[in-house]
Amino acid sequence: MRIAIVKEASIYREGLVGVLSTEFKDYDVIAVEPKQQEKLRDYIIDLLIIDIDTKTDTMSLVEKYMENNKKIIIWTENQHHENLTELFKMNLHGYFFNGMEKEELIGAIEKIVAGNHYIHQDLAPVLLGDYRQIYNRKESRPVGVFTNREWEVMELLTKGYSNQRISQKLYITDKTVKNHISSILRKLEVPDRTNAVITAFRNEWFYVS
Repeated sequence: MRIAIVKEASIYREGLVGVLSTEFKDYDVIAVEPKQQEKLRDYIIDLLIIDIDTKTDTMSLVEKYMENNKKIIIWTENQHHENLTELFKMNLHGYFFNGMEKEELIGAIEKIVAGNHYIHQDLAPVLLGDYRQIYNRKESRPVGVFTNREWEVMELLTKGYSNQRISQKLYITDKTVKNHISSILRKLEVPDRTNAVITAFRNEWFYVS
């Protein structure tokens, strides 16, 4: 199995290769520069990490590997990158933001390797805003996913309520709110409330207002 990193050569990139090689021993980790992405043709890639902060076209690369059902992570340090909305529509496995700590990076990739998705919290407000505009449809909630109270908490999460506001709105303690959110995250197999909200909108469980 192989992880490929498409990123300009730098000390950071070499460090990233080293970390991933150490933590994911079952994977062969390679790195290529964006302008030399054709070198990827020589390899079978299972997970592709693409730095989109480059003048080189990376959209076609994303589309190509999507067609082959590969796991794709895009990486940026620009919250307002011109391609973010389009990339978010593609429902890729990961949306990473520059400056992630080692533990967060490893944890995120572990989730993605396991088949889950990950959106960095610094990109979430932008992506969620785009998602509200893209998916403004009628809600459709499945039976048996959450308890009635969890659905109430989930709805307030989609509206951006803090734990304290949820507590006040539903007349329950802050501890109870935390327990409900923990249960929601566990059932959805997502790392945080932002990814839970994205999942709820993606599955059309709520109206977008």
